[in-house]
Amino acid sequence: MEMQSEAVSYLVSVRPLLYRPGEKRNVEVTIDAETAAGFGMRFTQLPQVKGVLENRAGVLFFRYTAECVADLECDRCLASVAMKLCESFEHVVVTETATEQNDSDYLLTADAMLDVAEVAMTDLRLALPSKILCSEECLGICPRCGTNRNESHCSCGQE
Repeated sequence: MEMQSEAVSYLVSVRPLLYRPGEKRNVEVTIDAETAAGFGMRFTQLPQVKGVLENRAGVLFFRYTAECVADLECDRCLASVAMKLCESFEHVVVTETATEQNDSDYLLTADAMLDVAEVAMTDLRLALPSKILCSEECLGICPRCGTNRNESHCSCGQE
């Protein structure tokens, strides 16, 4: 008999908060490895998202902190790099935009449902440094022979 894993939903309804200034809802989730892999990321400590959805004076805010240890590759030598991330984010949540512009300052929700995993994974990817290095002194891989120059010297004469 084949067991099916239960699908995890990261959707949060914002409808109860939309028209109630002062209303709050705490959000706390751990994003599973399968969902994270769908965003092209692996983790040694899965992303934990803790935050609050809050209607302040008729404006809905989503403030949260995401904490994880990402399993990345060095851009120079391809060695595994464990990078601890603990980042805070804030977004304004809207159900429709007043203009036709796609304004990245707003989170546009479909059917008043906020996908916490999508928001957090997108924010975490954008929070990564543009260059991932195992160390600032990383020598990288020889482009001619493929030797990891951090581990040994190559004899092909490529500097």
